[in-house]
Amino acid sequence: MFLPLFWQVIAAGNCRSVGIASLPLVAHTRDMVKPLLILLWLLFSALTQAQSPGKTGVTLSANKQSFITQAKAWVAQQEQTKPDQIEIAAMDRRLRIPNCQEAFLVSFPYRSSKQTLRVQCIESGWQAFVGVKIHADVRGYSFIRDLPAGHILRPEDVQETPVSRPVSGLIESLEHLGRHSLASPVSSGQLVTKRHLVENTTVFKLRRDILAGETISRADVVPVAMAMNRTSDNQRLSGRLLESAIAAHDLRAGQLLSRQHLRIKRRVIMSKTTLTRGQKLSGSNTAMQDYYGKLPDDALVSSIGIERMEVIRTIRTGQLLRASDLKSAAMINKGDTVKLQIGAGMLTISVSMVALENGMLDQQVTLLNPESNERVRAIVSGPGQAKGL
Repeated sequence: MFLPLFWQVIAAGNCRSVGIASLPLVAHTRDMVKPLLILLWLLFSALTQAQSPGKTGVTLSANKQSFITQAKAWVAQQEQTKPDQIEIAAMDRRLRIPNCQEAFLVSFPYRSSKQTLRVQCIESGWQAFVGVKIHADVRGYSFIRDLPAGHILRPEDVQETPVSRPVSGLIESLEHLGRHSLASPVSSGQLVTKRHLVENTTVFKLRRDILAGETISRADVVPVAMAMNRTSDNQRLSGRLLESAIAAHDLRAGQLLSRQHLRIKRRVIMSKTTLTRGQKLSGSNTAMQDYYGKLPDDALVSSIGIERMEVIRTIRTGQLLRASDLKSAAMINKGDTVKLQIGAGMLTISVSMVALENGMLDQQVTLLNPESNERVRAIVSGPGQAKGL
């Protein structure tokens, strides 16, 4: 409400008979000039003189600053420590500190605790109880020179530094060094904290040029420690992969190896001869062999039970066998002579029968006794074999 009048007063003193600053208005407002200026001066003084900025971002009055300084000095003397290791809980705005001409009288009011201070101003009879914390020195480390991001941190890059105030994530042991790199650039004198460090991982760099299809051995690479955030998942290889890999394409010396650069050796079932549709698999027409490259999810990697399978399309010699190329083969075909076992244990007898239908493993089939023309149902138990129900 006062600001419009204030601007009118200023305008009236510098203008002549124009707009709101005309002479009739100046005469009307002249009596309010002095009280208005006094009010503005008081407001400005209250804002600029009442408080001054503190280190923590909280403004402190001169009395409160003197109070904290004296309390820290007294506690430091009592506890044989440094004032900057002492924290006085006097930030509350409701704590009003008087202007004490003499030094404040400071004491520990409780024998069993040194977490509370009693501070008194003898001349005015004022006193207050405030909390106090004494931070012990801890051992930390600081950087001895400027270092770039990605630098592998070593013990000679830092020096031991006493730290008197709590620091979040402070490194207090050299065991964190050597296995870590710098996540960001640092400056000389900065304290070493966990946020500066990133864990290292091992990658492999080629010692020599390697041609596509050439075997890569441990002797062809050198392990290199690098920051985890400066490598990709594909570059974090197991050393065992290099024992069974060939180059997917030409590679240059000094290049970091990645999975895309390698074809890993796998042991799979492959055809030894051309297989035609309906042909059964066996040890004579298949073999376990080395295979390099991306392996299909349904590739056969074991020969167990392979004799019970047959191909559903033509398979060329040397081709990888996949489950999608196969189906279960019939153990018995119509017209085959089948050995039927009847009974159990010592009372088992075997009878030759003729199959009247095809049957796969564990399927029921109808068999014919050629001597009596009797038909029986049996369960297929293997190639050319069945057992009674």
